[in-house]
Amino acid sequence: MARAVEPASRNEAVLRPAPVALAFDAKHSGAAAYNTGDFDRATEAYRAAVDANPNDPEALNNLGQMLVRTNHASEAVQYFDRAIDLSQDAWAYRFNRARAYAELQQWPQAIAGYRDAARLFPEDYATQYNLARALQANGDLPDAITAFERAIALAPGQADFHLSHGRALESARRPKDAIDAYKRYLELDPGGPDAEKVKAHITELEGVKS
Repeated sequence: MARAVEPASRNEAVLRPAPVALAFDAKHSGAAAYNTGDFDRATEAYRAAVDANPNDPEALNNLGQMLVRTNHASEAVQYFDRAIDLSQDAWAYRFNRARAYAELQQWPQAIAGYRDAARLFPEDYATQYNLARALQANGDLPDAITAFERAIALAPGQADFHLSHGRALESARRPKDAIDAYKRYLELDPGGPDAEKVKAHITELEGVKS
């Protein structure tokens, strides 16, 4: 049996909104620290912004993002919850909470969160892609494949989407379709880091298929 192409890591190609533009001095300080890679100082600045205005959804969201970035996703969830309560129609806050659940490998919550985000912003390819990855991680291959296909329809030139789609198709025991997806990945990114591995795997799959 052909061996599937392995992803580089659990976090490969995870897409997420960048930190929100800021308004208050503490937020400006947090943004400046973030941009220089000083994540501890950025986190403290965002905490100060939340302390100064506990009902500011942007401050809550930015603090949540920094906590996820610094491997404190479980703590981040409460801040995303509060941001969502204050701004029910904000896609980014729901997306970021879903990402926190994905970091925690709490897949049902991540799936529900990405679906909520997709309801608010159905044209966003990142939401569909991350939903697909969460569905696959939760063992729901049919829905994962559908979500990968939606992401590809929204962003057909995104090479990693085709690679992930191929892996899901292969897991679903659809080798011919997986080969097609892998070949599309190679067309879009022939010099990519996984290209040689994928070429060899296609040859292996074609031998099994025949």
